[in-house]
Amino acid sequence: MDDLSPCIEATALQDQTSALIDAGQYDDALRSIAVGVGSFYTRPDIIGYSLYLFGYDRLVQRLGEAMRDTSVPAETEARGGYLLILSEFYSAGGHSRVAEDLVSVLGGAVVVLTDMFGSYQSGRLKVADARARMPKAMVHRLEDPSFAGKVRELQAVFSAVRPERVLILAHHPDPLPYVAAASLPQSVRKVFFHHCDHQPSVGCTLPGYEHVDFTEHLQTICEKNLGRPATHMPLYVADRGVKTFSSPTLETLTVVSSGSSNKYKRDGVLAYQNVVAEVLGLIGGNYWHIGHLDDAWLALIRESLKARGIAENRFCYVAHVPSLWDSLKQIDGHVFLGSFPIPGGRGSIEAQGCGYPAVYYANDDRAPLLRHADIFANKELGWTDIPELLAALKTVAADHAAQTAQARDYYVRQYSYDVFVSRLNLALGRH
Repeated sequence: MDDLSPCIEATALQDQTSALIDAGQYDDALRSIAVGVGSFYTRPDIIGYSLYLFGYDRLVQRLGEAMRDTSVPAETEARGGYLLILSEFYSAGGHSRVAEDLVSVLGGAVVVLTDMFGSYQSGRLKVADARARMPKAMVHRLEDPSFAGKVRELQAVFSAVRPERVLILAHHPDPLPYVAAASLPQSVRKVFFHHCDHQPSVGCTLPGYEHVDFTEHLQTICEKNLGRPATHMPLYVADRGVKTFSSPTLETLTVVSSGSSNKYKRDGVLAYQNVVAEVLGLIGGNYWHIGHLDDAWLALIRESLKARGIAENRFCYVAHVPSLWDSLKQIDGHVFLGSFPIPGGRGSIEAQGCGYPAVYYANDDRAPLLRHADIFANKELGWTDIPELLAALKTVAADHAAQTAQARDYYVRQYSYDVFVSRLNLALGRH
């Protein structure tokens, strides 16, 4: 992976933040970190190429020391329990689902939403939605509008709860949990869940944290570049049962893909509208897409089908579903096509647990942080161009029952509840 540039520095931005810390302007310094990281972490030349913000994390350490809550002695004994910190919680998406699963497995937790983007304050997001999705959790939003005030508020939560373990799944540019966590007693176990694992994220290089990665690919990269052990904790998706499939032939095969628009290409040879048309030109069934695509893109897909004489109603679109697994069981589908070029890990795991063979994009033209295939049961179903994709679909159609059994077995061995709990216990130091 010679094109991997694991660490990114923004020297001018970091110098500005450093000057603000020197001047005691902590709120401005916190915002400077958030705005600085926010200005580059979504750039195409960054996504999939860089992970670590050593310079910014040193600034976070300085702020943690400068804003330390001196009323909490370092040797304070924890009461016990878990405190989970998120920036925001969504009704869909793998990041929030991981938080939901953690709370469920732990049997409850205090969940703090930093609201660093102001989405709850503005009313765009509702705390009630997070509470409804995590009924075992006590959910608290940091209400102070200033960043420095949020740090103080979170420190007060720490003092009141006195958790034994603090789990952080913050968004990439959010420094607030780490600055506040510098005031935690030394006995508290702090765990960094590296779920935002193909873009640079604040907090990833800080010392004193247990580091958790969700793929072996990222675990290897992080252990090498951070110089310390990382725990591989495979994503867990609750088992909702195996689908009973009809026995397909190529003439009846139906393909399902799932993912939001940012995970597909709009132009080039692998433009999604072209791939959909190529697939439907091969198979006799339908092509389902689950996940939001804008109206313009949907129009491109239908135009591409029309140009090739393919009935438009063979492309079936559902923008959002409460449970991908349940939807996959209900659809008369046979094979899951993972999003490309950016893979959706959780969706592929759900599909294989449901029994769908997973066909996935495996070209090394992807950014190095996206080149992982360890979540897929059959590595022979990877594809790099359209002819290989069509060949993979033919392979599935020729031996669907065996491919289904392999997918389901892989889920049970790698991503079931027992595996998740075992690795979580390792990360949390529970025996």
